Amino acid sequence: MELSTFENITGESIVCFQLSRTSGPEYEKDHSLWYCHLTVDGKRIFEYGCPCGTCGIVFRKVGSTTHQVTDTEAVQLLGALDVIPPDSVIKRLARVLEPGQYHPVIIEGPVLSVEPKTSNDYFATDAVRLFGSELAHDESADPGVAYYRFGLDFELERTGRATGQHKALVTAVAMPLHDPSQLNRDRIEFWKRQHDAGVKLTAFAVSVVDNQSPAMDPADPNYKYEEQFLLANCILDGHHRIQAAAELGVAVRILSLVRRDLSLVKNTDDLIEVLCGYIP
Repeated sequence: MELSTFENITGESIVCFQLSRTSGPEYEKDHSLWYCHLTVDGKRIFEYGCPCGTCGIVFRKVGSTTHQVTDTEAVQLLGALDVIPPDSVIKRLARVLEPGQYHPVIIEGPVLSVEPKTSNDYFATDAVRLFGSELAHDESADPGVAYYRFGLDFELERTGRATGQHKALVTAVAMPLHDPSQLNRDRIEFWKRQHDAGVKLTAFAVSVVDNQSPAMDPADPNYKYEEQFLLANCILDGHHRIQAAAELGVAVRILSLVRRDLSLVKNTDDLIEVLCGYIP
């Protein structure tokens, strides 16, 4: 697999990434600066990662947005996503993003609606088993919003950050900008009917890939993984289609623009291994 690159030179920076400091007076005053953030119109909406690499993966909602980031042409532009769209289409879709380089990939898989702190919540189960119930700086693992598990988890054989041979868990999620419980029911039912008529359910997202392993042994001594990867897809368009797919129990196909320089995984080989688990 080779990663193509899209240079977004006309982005309007409505949706941006905000790097955080890990030292200095700003950090000492506010430890939330330890994390990276995804912002909409300058307001922090999601907090993710933890740049130290040993304190546990988080991806949690810290704000809300009323900004309409969806593109009314998105369904027509995305089509069935049988192939990666041409740059002219990606440019149109990516206008809400900040300028920079993105890797466009098409990923596909079933989506499962998840409520925080339930048995399907990755942050309350796998993340806790590896890092403990309290993650970095006594912050809860609660993502703070209903979200979706995407595709099927898989594992990688690793010899990297943890000592010796070990296994890494790879998980993908779809994080909505708009609360799933507030979506328009008529539109959800419309897309369910469209799927039944043979229309492919699609969405558009900007993504980051995180990688963490604890500095010490796993919190749960019976947990078989010593490292975790998380592909987090922030849904920019397709909220109703994803909810329809979740209710039908069918797959959704997502055009995901991966922002590698603002992910915690920057190694090309690691990035490809993670993405290959979700590429149709």
